[in-house]
Amino acid sequence: MLPVSVELKRKLEWLNESLKQAFPLQSLDQSAIRKRLEEAGAFYSIEKWSGEEIKDFLQGRFLVGVDGSVNSTKGSQTRTLSVFQALAKATNGKEKWAADVYTPLLKGDETNEGNAASEARKRGDLLSRLEMQVTMEAMKDWAPRVVMLDGSLLHFYISDAKSWEQVAQMAERQHSLLVGVSEEIETRTLVHAFFPEYPALTDRDLLYGVLREGEAFEWEAWSPSGSRMWKMAFRTSKSPQPIGLDGLKSQREDRWNLARLVYSLTPEQGRGIPYWLDIVDNQVRVTDPLVETMVEQYIDPELRYRLLQSKRKERMI
Repeated sequence: MLPVSVELKRKLEWLNESLKQAFPLQSLDQSAIRKRLEEAGAFYSIEKWSGEEIKDFLQGRFLVGVDGSVNSTKGSQTRTLSVFQALAKATNGKEKWAADVYTPLLKGDETNEGNAASEARKRGDLLSRLEMQVTMEAMKDWAPRVVMLDGSLLHFYISDAKSWEQVAQMAERQHSLLVGVSEEIETRTLVHAFFPEYPALTDRDLLYGVLREGEAFEWEAWSPSGSRMWKMAFRTSKSPQPIGLDGLKSQREDRWNLARLVYSLTPEQGRGIPYWLDIVDNQVRVTDPLVETMVEQYIDPELRYRLLQSKRKERMI
C-alpha cells in the first residue's frame, strides 16, 4: 500500500461525508424524478436504424464528424505554449484541418497575467473558432448530409455568436443537418426549475439512471432564449449517464432522425458517443508527446529552456 499520512485519511473520510450531504443522490427516487419531469417535458423511445435505413437517410451524401484538441507545455500559467488542432472528417475519407498555437508570453496585455480562468477561456475560444472554421469549409466544399460536432452547439454560440451564425446560415444554405453531441450535460436548468431543493446537482446528476436505454427526454425551454436551438438528453448505450444532443431550431423537424443516427452509430457497451466521433477524436488529439516533439523541433533550444522549461522536469527523483 502506498504511504499515506493519518491526517490525509481523516481528511478524505471527512470529504466523503461532506459530499454525501451536498449530493444526496441516494434520496433521489428515479420514478419521482420522471413524474416531475413529465409535467413539463416528455420521454421518447427511439429505435436504431439498420444499415440500409442509414443509407436512405443520408440520401447518397455522407456524414462529417468534427472535433478539436488543445494541449500545452508543462509549467507556470504564463510560461506555456499551447498547440491546437481541429478536424472535420467525412465518411468518404475527405478531411479538413485547422491548427494554431498560443502563448501568454506574446499576448502584450499583462493585466490578466497569472489568471488561469482567463487563459483557459482564451484557449477554449480559440479552439471553438478552429472547429467552426473546419465545419464551414466542410459544408461549403462538400455539402454533407449531416455534420456531427463533438460537444454542445451552444458552446460555439456562447464562444462566438457572430461566427456561429455564419455556420448556421451555411448549414441552412447547404441543407446540411447540424447536431452537437455532448458527453457531459453540465447545465443546471432542470434542477433549478424542478428540483431547487438540490442546488448542488447538475442536470447530469439528476438524469443519471433515469432514462432507459434508447430513451430521450425533451423539454423545449431547456435551450436559452435567443440561441435558436433544440436540445434533448438521450441514453444511447448501457451506460446510465445520458448524453446531450442539440441542433438548429430551423432543422428541428429532423431532430428524431438525427437522434436515431447518433444511436445507430453508438456502441452498445460504450460511453454513449458515436464511433465516428471517437475516430475523429483519436486522429486530432494533441498528446503530450506530440507537444514535446513539436516544441523541440521548432523552438530554439535557448528559448525553450529559458522561457518554457519547468524546473520540475529537472528533479532527480
